[in-house]
Amino acid sequence: MPLTTALAFPPFSNPYPPGILRTLAHTNASVADALELTDQKLAELGHPPVTDRLTAGDFGSAPSLETEYVHNLVAATLVPYSVYASLELKVQPSIILGHGAGFNVGSVITDLMTMAETIDVLLGGFVEAKRMSLRGGMLALAVDQQTARAMCRQVSEKGLYVGMINAPNQTVVCGWFDDLDLLQSHAERNGVSCRRLDALLPIHTPLFRPAALQAIARQEERTVDPVLPPLYFTTECRPIVETDTVRRASLAIWTKPANLIESVTDLQENFGINHFIEINTTPTLAPMIIQNALPGTRVDGPPTGITDAADVLPFLNGAY
Repeated sequence: MPLTTALAFPPFSNPYPPGILRTLAHTNASVADALELTDQKLAELGHPPVTDRLTAGDFGSAPSLETEYVHNLVAATLVPYSVYASLELKVQPSIILGHGAGFNVGSVITDLMTMAETIDVLLGGFVEAKRMSLRGGMLALAVDQQTARAMCRQVSEKGLYVGMINAPNQTVVCGWFDDLDLLQSHAERNGVSCRRLDALLPIHTPLFRPAALQAIARQEERTVDPVLPPLYFTTECRPIVETDTVRRASLAIWTKPANLIESVTDLQENFGINHFIEINTTPTLAPMIIQNALPGTRVDGPPTGITDAADVLPFLNGAY
């Protein structure tokens, strides 16, 4: 069977290597425009530009924790978008995306939102999430995702949600402090190991919900289906825009969804994905994919020598 490939980009909390877009920013006008626009939006919020870090590797003075987080946040949209925009595949690629930054990339690619709107919503959501974070936090539970969700429902119907899965048997739950207190007590009574996490921005939902709502509205307004790459969402956004043509995928760009383990199974059983490549400097997703993938699945960790996103393009273009 020919390889049907998913590129796994890291979540937005992970930094990309400095200078990763140095070549693409000079050779691809859409990448350069996206970077310039992002710097303008960052300046409006009082943050230094991200372009130097992504194109020249120049950090300047040590950034504050908040600036570091914001740069990682916008890079999680800019880097997958830039790789996609620069690919020269022999066939049209399919885009397999999770929630969050992956949703934003998909919205730009499918023309549901402009890059300007995407960055504006993203950074506006950061301000709102920062305000909300003063009243909420994260709790890591030493259980799988299904068990964690059941525990959440036992103590709170709407105040807790699964934020991420860091390992097959560790699930991170986000929520308000009062709800987390109830969940922590419930876990300890049932002998489940748990610990609070010290996170800069533990309430993630405001970062992406406005973008999702805006994209939903635009999709509903369409009267003619556009000729666009197939778009597939692996989380609660999945029903928004989806086509069956993803089954004929030749390449997928995939960002980490909260339900990583379930998504690996779904992608393999329903869409024939049998090859995963992680695009990162350290293998954060590959070990979990290996553990949960079907026998015979090819899983490549981060390609060696990735200091520029352009380093991966010859490999991808040559593979198809």
